[in-house]
Amino acid sequence: MNRRTFMALSASSPFFLNMDAYAKEVPASVWKSIESVQEVLLPATEQMPSAKNVNALSFLIVNSTSPYFDQHDLELLIEGASIFNQRFSHFFHENAESQYRIVELASEDTYLEQWLSRLIYYTIEAMFGDPIYGGNTEEIGWKSVLH
Repeated sequence: MNRRTFMALSASSPFFLNMDAYAKEVPASVWKSIESVQEVLLPATEQMPSAKNVNALSFLIVNSTSPYFDQHDLELLIEGASIFNQRFSHFFHENAESQYRIVELASEDTYLEQWLSRLIYYTIEAMFGDPIYGGNTEEIGWKSVLH
């Protein structure tokens, strides 16, 4: 079964509509961190939707369950979020400008820079990928660039 078929079947199955089924092995704090940092990395602008607008977290959760998802990437995403939480636990209590500065500071660490790079990669994939994979809600990413 290829990735596209897996995702199409997953999206149409009532079992897979429950997000807890996807995230049960990954701590909720990891997904919360990823979602928050995604929003800092790709916030909404006048021309572009935000990570949340394109359903980037859901895209990542759904796709990370695919047998074709790079397990090294999944380990990096989980471990990076855990390290980020430990080093920057105050992140969630800060305003947007302070959160941006915290992400900049995190990018100075080699490991967290790799983590941020993967987050950007998957967030952009969610923004411009085929909606069948769970992102690009209502083709909002495509429409934002007039595709």
